This record gives sequence, C-alpha cells and structure tokens, in this order.
Amino acid sequence: MGPKPSFFPLKPVVPRADWTVYFVYAPDGLLTPAHCFTLSRLRDLGMNLFVVCATRTVGEVPEALAAYADALYWKALRGFDFSAYALALNVIARQSPHARVLLLNDSVFGPFVDVRHRIDGAPWDLTGFTASSRIENHVQSYSFVIKDVTRARVRSLWPVFFPRISLNTHVAVTLCQETRLARVAARSMSVGAYWYADAGKMSDPVLVRPFELLDAGFPFLKKSLVGKHSRFNPENAAEAYLAMQRHPLERPL
Repeated sequence: MGPKPSFFPLKPVVPRADWTVYFVYAPDGLLTPAHCFTLSRLRDLGMNLFVVCATRTVGEVPEALAAYADALYWKALRGFDFSAYALALNVIARQSPHARVLLLNDSVFGPFVDVRHRIDGAPWDLTGFTASSRIENHVQSYSFVIKDVTRARVRSLWPVFFPRISLNTHVAVTLCQETRLARVAARSMSVGAYWYADAGKMSDPVLVRPFELLDAGFPFLKKSLVGKHSRFNPENAAEAYLAMQRHPLERPL
C-alpha cells in the first residue's frame, strides 16, 4: 500500500454521453503494436477515447497518443490498472457527469468485433464481459461498463477505487480490488456479466476457452496466451488467430 500515483492532464475531459477509458502501460515511453491496433480500432468505431498513460515521467508520454485521444492523462507507474480506472472515473464524474463509461486495460488484444452494441445494450449498471466464481463471484477487470458515472456513484465504489492510496502488487490488486468490485458495487447498483464461468469447472474463461468466447462474439484475446500463459495456447492457436485478424504478433512477458 502506498500513495495514489501522481497524474497530470494533457488533454482535458469535456462533457460527452459516453467515454471509453483505455489504460496504456508504457514504462519505456513507447507504444507497442498492440496498443496501436487497439487505439486505431476504437478510433475507427467512433468512440470518445480517454487514454490514461503510465510512464516514468509526464515527458515520456508517447506523442502519438495525442492524435488518438479525445482526453489524455499521464499517471505515474505505480498502482496498476485500478489506479488508472479510479483516476478516470473521478475525472469523468466531475467533468462529464452521467456518462456511460467503458473501461479497458492493455492486457488484451482487440477488440476484434464491434463492441458498441455490448456497451449500448449493457443490461446492468456495472456490466462485465466475463465473470468468474474464483475466490468469489467477480467481474474480470480487463474491461467492463459502468453507467451513469456521477460523484455519488464513484464514491460508492471507493472501497475498490481508492481515492487516496494505491496497491502495487498483482496479488494485492486481485484480492483487494478486482475480486471485490462486483460485491461492493452490488450494494448500490445492479451488476452482471455477459459470460460467466464456474471456477470449479474452469479456472479462467478467457484463458481456458478463448476461441469459444470469440466464436460467441467476445471481442478480446488475452495477451498472456502468447506470453506467461502460453500453456493454454496449443499449437500456437492464438498466433494463428492474430494473423487472421492482421494483428502484428506481440509476445508480452
């Protein structure tokens, strides 16, 4: 546990009915081919794009982001994606209240299909793409939608989107933020997900059944399938799918 990361606005948020928040982690100050693919796809879909970029210093934010982003904030490296989500939600609540917000981190490739109907038709106040019962019933945090973002709604989520502190290990973020988000949110809003997996049968749906999900209209592919979780990627199926989508091959750690 430590202080929340420093941040700085490079392009301010203005009132919009919808925002897509994309968290870009760029410790070396460089965009990856996957970042550029995602940014281009979201731009082509006509989405209002709010990029939160984490680099060592504000001067290292890649200049190319300004051309993609309608709003752009720098944040310091610590805090993982939940600190970026907290920053964006607080800014939107103040400067674009009542917006519907898609939050997305850079742990996935895609989107490979049009996600607008999943956002426009989100049936719950907080709608995840996938959910799992691992640890407890929870929405997986690589991407989800929150409707009607206001100061009161964000305040109700402070137990997971901490206003003054941040956590800086993967395990801490998973146990104290990701897996608690649905439970905390359900105290004040409706919560659900498009796809659900019983952890007694399947550890992680986006790793264990990625292509069945894609066939069912799921828009993303986990980057770790060609990285640390490549054991879930028999016969380089993920690489073949990326090639079919004309996505540049990238092997994250």
